Amino acid sequence: MIPPPVQDVHARLAAKAPTSTRLNKEADEILAASIVRTVEISNPVYIDTASGPHLTDVDQNQLIDLASGYGPHIYGNRPEPVYDALLQQLERGWHFGVHSPLQNELGRRLRDAAPCAEAVVFANSGTEATMYAIRAARAFTGKTKVAMFDGSYHGAHDYACVTVDFDSPRDRPTLMSKGAGIPSAVIDTVVALPYNSSAAFDLIREQAEELALVIVEPVQSSNPRTDIGPWLRELSAVCKEVGVLFALDEVITGFRLAYGGGQEYFDVKCDLATYGKALGGGLPIGAVAGRRDIMSVFGGSGGDTLLDGYEEEADQVIFYGGTFSGNPLTMAAGIAMLDTLSADPGVYGRLKAMGDLLAGLVNDYASANGVPVRIMNASSMFYVIFGDGQIDGVRDMPHLPEAEKTFYALLQERGVLIPGIHLAFVSDALSEDDIRQIATAMIATLEEMRATGELSTFSARLTVDGPPSSGSRDTSE
Repeated sequence: MIPPPVQDVHARLAAKAPTSTRLNKEADEILAASIVRTVEISNPVYIDTASGPHLTDVDQNQLIDLASGYGPHIYGNRPEPVYDALLQQLERGWHFGVHSPLQNELGRRLRDAAPCAEAVVFANSGTEATMYAIRAARAFTGKTKVAMFDGSYHGAHDYACVTVDFDSPRDRPTLMSKGAGIPSAVIDTVVALPYNSSAAFDLIREQAEELALVIVEPVQSSNPRTDIGPWLRELSAVCKEVGVLFALDEVITGFRLAYGGGQEYFDVKCDLATYGKALGGGLPIGAVAGRRDIMSVFGGSGGDTLLDGYEEEADQVIFYGGTFSGNPLTMAAGIAMLDTLSADPGVYGRLKAMGDLLAGLVNDYASANGVPVRIMNASSMFYVIFGDGQIDGVRDMPHLPEAEKTFYALLQERGVLIPGIHLAFVSDALSEDDIRQIATAMIATLEEMRATGELSTFSARLTVDGPPSSGSRDTSE
């Protein structure tokens, strides 16, 4: 029997979750934006509780959680050590506005984990972390420009709200703003580089006298892959050769790929690294870590002098603020999470095995049946792609929003939640049986799309249209 048209799935999901549907309508009246666009899901879901590998919505529908808080929930939702630490800290207080000894404890753990870290500062988000890293690099070098790669995502501050114009040359890309409200003068200080290409090295050498910093994700959220190590190491060497600071944005990869993040996983050296997500055990956090001389521009504990040994450069001190940075609740959660991870080095092997198993099951099915869908994964991070050609960067990524929305909605109907950002994560709370259940749901979804002719329609569009050619696509998705 042919299933009902897949377009009906949105109506079926709305009927299955009437409270979520009502809350979503209420949000339109109250909130300018109920959730940022890059994390929208196919049908609105409002979560009531979360535990282990599951989310339960306000209508008591249970979902297998592949959002994992967008990365930090390595042990699944509400891991017991973090939960206990939060309860204990709540008894003591959750916002002092002045120092807590927990800042030193989490800072020491981050310094011990991150190969580049000689000193650390805390913020409240990954966006703040990359913003401060860029400011610090400019202050330290006296240079203005910062280089980022096509397909990158470094947060929501002005200097990160840029995207590559896909109509520009691949080896010499140009930038455009990601949304309104970004002055052209901001874009003029950001240099676009081609990802996973040696042409980036030539551009860095050409502009070295103006470049303060080159920043890159060890694994791009839009292009998760593990064959990138040699290129990252050469990128690091080129930056050192020409005197440009090199930063790794570890907001997603930090404590997710390995305890030492992408630096450890790919054996790549950097001058600065930015953190978020997992470092706070799932609570809001950002951090910048790096060489002591560079980090001295944050001003040390006094706020107006550099760290010991760098007082003669006091005119380089940057403004750095945030009264909730280093708050005791987040610090307690982060300490508990890092202590749990450091005592369980085998977790990273387990995560990789689960990520590889899921990708293997789905990709084997797609290959055997001629289905133009595959999973790209970097250990426990994965991305479902509608296309089967060679992908070197975001320009090669097919963009079929109708197919993607249909796929994720049908998957949601089968009880598996992947967020609209497309990047998803497996957690250690998932068993091998869970992974096989997820793969079965994905395959059944693709079979349903084939049976209704939807998949062949999208495949034809993929053949005719090819990858995107317009810079209008939001590459953070």
